[in-house]
Amino acid sequence: MKSHHRVLCAREMAMYFVQHGLAMAKEADPKCSLSAEGRKEVECVSAHLRKMGLTVRIVFHSGKARARDTALIFAGQIGDGKIEELFGMAPEDDVAEFAAGLKDDAMHVGHLPHMEKLVSYLVTGREDSGVVKFVNGGVVCVEKVTTTLLLCQAC
Repeated sequence: MKSHHRVLCAREMAMYFVQHGLAMAKEADPKCSLSAEGRKEVECVSAHLRKMGLTVRIVFHSGKARARDTALIFAGQIGDGKIEELFGMAPEDDVAEFAAGLKDDAMHVGHLPHMEKLVSYLVTGREDSGVVKFVNGGVVCVEKVTTTLLLCQAC
């Protein structure tokens, strides 16, 4: 008797996490908006994602100027221009609490160490596992996938 198996994977949820672009020094801009270099880098990354065909339903940000500026650029390239401030994305906010409310096909623009802890928590269940190291303007995609193993036996 021969045994055959097939693995089926279905994508349930894709979420994108971004560390804001490089910001100006606080002495030059108390709001710490994006620097010219930071804006250019984020424009380059977002244009590349657009060329790849990536789209997101909405881009969330922490409310800080550098995150909002970054979110606006991504939303203009891979979204419909819609951005929304989302509570719980400050650098030291609780990761598990924030993770419980995540929605699919959205981008979240925030800060370190929150973004690194959040991705680690989503992947391993532990925020201190150090799964990824972000860079300014860098994007990480986390997908939830359901895997089904089908076993078929034939004579």
